[in-house]
Amino acid sequence: MVIAACSMILRVIKALYTIPAVIWQTLRGLTGQAAVCVSESAVISEASPIMPANGMVRAMSLTVDLARIRQPDSLGAPCTLNKGAHRLRPANAFAVDAWLLPGIENCKPEQAAPATAAPVPDPDLVAAADEAAMQATEPAVSAPVNQGSLSFAEASRDLVAIMTLSSGQAQPQERLFAGDALVSILPYLQSSELATLTRTVARLDVVSGQLRSFLVCHPDPDISSRMLKDALVLSDVDLLRLIPKANEQQLRLVARRRLLSMAVCDALIATGNTVVILDLLRNADSQLSQAAFNTLSAIAANNDDLMSALCNRGDLPQAVGLKLFWQANRNLRRYLLSRFLTESSSLSRVIEVGIGAGAIPPLGGQVKPADIEQLISQVETGNPEAAQTLVRCCRIAPETAALIVADEGGEPLAVVFKAMAQSRLVTAEALKRWVLSPSCGINDASRIIELHALFDSLSYNKARMLLSYWDWASREAGPYTGFTA
Repeated sequence: MVIAACSMILRVIKALYTIPAVIWQTLRGLTGQAAVCVSESAVISEASPIMPANGMVRAMSLTVDLARIRQPDSLGAPCTLNKGAHRLRPANAFAVDAWLLPGIENCKPEQAAPATAAPVPDPDLVAAADEAAMQATEPAVSAPVNQGSLSFAEASRDLVAIMTLSSGQAQPQERLFAGDALVSILPYLQSSELATLTRTVARLDVVSGQLRSFLVCHPDPDISSRMLKDALVLSDVDLLRLIPKANEQQLRLVARRRLLSMAVCDALIATGNTVVILDLLRNADSQLSQAAFNTLSAIAANNDDLMSALCNRGDLPQAVGLKLFWQANRNLRRYLLSRFLTESSSLSRVIEVGIGAGAIPPLGGQVKPADIEQLISQVETGNPEAAQTLVRCCRIAPETAALIVADEGGEPLAVVFKAMAQSRLVTAEALKRWVLSPSCGINDASRIIELHALFDSLSYNKARMLLSYWDWASREAGPYTGFTA
């Protein structure tokens, strides 16, 4: 009994002995004051609010190594500080000095372990590691992540629907804004979706320039061809950027577009594709420069289709058309002469003033009958000296005379006899001798009727006008000078 009583008394004394520690812990929670004994390895990790009765006070809660500071105090109770801590940072991240607050006499700071010297890294290894880290941290180019509520396909359809609204429902600026927004979505659409979108956009009159450029120069030929075929307006910049890498179908679509500028036409001609050039020549709305016509004359020399399309161009310059006479067939020759050779009272005045100023050579005129007979005989026998005789009779360039004598059609000789004011009887006799001679290039008897008709349709001034153009071309004078080539 005595032992039991003593044990009970000791327990009561011990309970009374621990009351001050319990009272201190309670007062600490109510007043918001924290008694903390932190070693040099303690780290400040986070802030947590303490809400006492008199309002909210935000205090810094220090996360510490509890295993190191949970030491019994003088009252025999453990120093349980910062019970809400749940994570620790490295001990050497942020060291603070020990704090000694009133009421915590036995919480002594722990001595920090002596730091060991860090090894000196190899400079080469450090440089290699830095380079590898920089390469690893370079941003990778990838498709943007669509975090919106609409997919790219749905967004594109909605934007196109806005672009198709009438002017009463959407202003042009708003439709252009929708097109600019659509440009960012187009690269991530499927081919089928993009093709459907292109068919709609191509027919719109108000389209963003950037959107139009993207579709015209798209790598998919079907999408680009759709724009080339249906788009009302395309810039020359887009067409010139497309032409060097376009296939034949795309080039033909470009050649058929309305109102093609000279720059675009020159780029199409530079491709050398005869099919594309033929479409270009048949396009009456294409604008060809003088240099383009000169280039086309050389390209069409051995192609009847190109020659026919070139001669039938409404904007064919007269100088180029009369020079094409040498390369054209019989039908085209008659057409060119009837188109460019006219006569009125002004023609005689032009020839008179031009000869007086030295701009037009004094071609043709009265020639002695002996010279005419010599010329007829030399042409009949195929004598190469016929060109020199013609130079003496007509006072033309030797190159022009050589072309006239060597021509197998016979039309140039009929023109020369008209310019030399020869009668129909003399010309008929000469033509008869030429077509019947096996040595003469004009050895087709069926040609005599056509040549007679040509001679009768020409006047003296018309013949001199045509002969002047031929002579200018041989001398590279007049409209054939270098600055107009």
